Amino acid sequence: MLRLIHYISVFPLFILLFSCAGRVVEADKASTYFEKGVAFEDKNMFDSAAVYYLSAISSLDSTRISDFDALGAYYNRIALLLFKSNINEEAEKMFRKAITFNSMLSDKSQLSESYRGLWKCYYVDKEGGIDTTLLKTIELIPQIESEEELYKTKNALSYYFLISGDYASAMKYNSEIRPLCRDSVLFYKSCLVRGSIFCGEGNIDSAIYYTKKAARSNYIYTKTSAYENLYAMTGNSVYLGLYHSLCDSIAGMVKPAKVNSAFYGELINNMNVEYSRRIHDRTLLSIVCTAVVVVLVSIFLFYFFRRKIIPNKQHIEVEEENNRETSTEIEKRTEALQREIVERIGEITAQKNKRFVKSEFFKEVTEYIEGGNVFLTISLRDRLFKSLRQEYALLYQLLTAYFSFSDEEFYFFCLSSLGLNTKECAACRSVSVSAIRVLRKRINDKMHKYITVEELFQEIKL
Repeated sequence: MLRLIHYISVFPLFILLFSCAGRVVEADKASTYFEKGVAFEDKNMFDSAAVYYLSAISSLDSTRISDFDALGAYYNRIALLLFKSNINEEAEKMFRKAITFNSMLSDKSQLSESYRGLWKCYYVDKEGGIDTTLLKTIELIPQIESEEELYKTKNALSYYFLISGDYASAMKYNSEIRPLCRDSVLFYKSCLVRGSIFCGEGNIDSAIYYTKKAARSNYIYTKTSAYENLYAMTGNSVYLGLYHSLCDSIAGMVKPAKVNSAFYGELINNMNVEYSRRIHDRTLLSIVCTAVVVVLVSIFLFYFFRRKIIPNKQHIEVEEENNRETSTEIEKRTEALQREIVERIGEITAQKNKRFVKSEFFKEVTEYIEGGNVFLTISLRDRLFKSLRQEYALLYQLLTAYFSFSDEEFYFFCLSSLGLNTKECAACRSVSVSAIRVLRKRINDKMHKYITVEELFQEIKL
């Protein structure tokens, strides 16, 4: 009996330790997701970056103060990503969510970034209209610890007062950022703004002097704006020619990808559903733990005082389907969204296949099979799967999100899209031809459950 009392007394401690361990794991998981998101964004794979940023956010607890710093930073990052993709309405929502968490921090660097982001969204939506959101950053300046953010804030304020006609305030903040210019790019940007301020004041000589300085920048956008301003100030056609030449160079540059709006909308919907499910599971777990403690105490007390069997046993019903998969079949979507998904899959496979089939590694694989070998070697097979997973990362996200593809199904889909026949796919998978046929049928059945429009299904059918 004393042992039972001891177990009951330490039970809450086990629950607390388990909860703390779970929080550490969640924080590590969120950090990993975020790092992957940054890596994909650097590679201009914005859809994949959005997936990982949202995964990082959903891995944290919005009610836990220790997570506020990370949540504010993650919301700022995905908001900026959406702004770059011209999804301004969603970007504004994310910046406002970031403000909720960043306002709780002592360092106001992230809060300042959120306000600047909101102002940029408004400025773009209203085609240059003036909004007072940026002025909120003025009172934050003493609490901004990041020099980079301090530069960006004061530079934005300088530009804000420039376009609003308050040249004295614009010059004040432009002068304050000069000590913060840690490299030539930032320095020449400040020179460009200073030249515009002098031009607004009517001091053309000083305006031309600082704008010519800005034209020395190695940053093509600063240089282009400088030549445009110099032409407007002097009317010299040489500057106009240089401006047009740089514009042609910019037009020829590879433009970064953008987040697909339909794909992002689906991700947000899935995240909201998952969040509701997680809250439900936590509530259920709390109820179950409380019920277990109550039952143990009740049994102990009844046994201690009555020492007889309870006539009518109480049954505590726990969710019978706690681990049941809520829904394995995705809800039928509109034909427009189905077409969007099919086109997206087609774009990715066409783009990636064109590059992958030209790689030396893929040539090595095909030559190995054509040489009469029944199966690939284990090392060659592992390298092939690793290459496919890395090259087709965004396709993997699409196929697993919409069709619940397993890794095996994903690999076969990639092999088939590369033009390998049944026998060659079997050699790559080290299985029989009949096994490949069964796998193909299973994949087609999965896709057909979601892509119900027949003509669209035929485009991706294996």
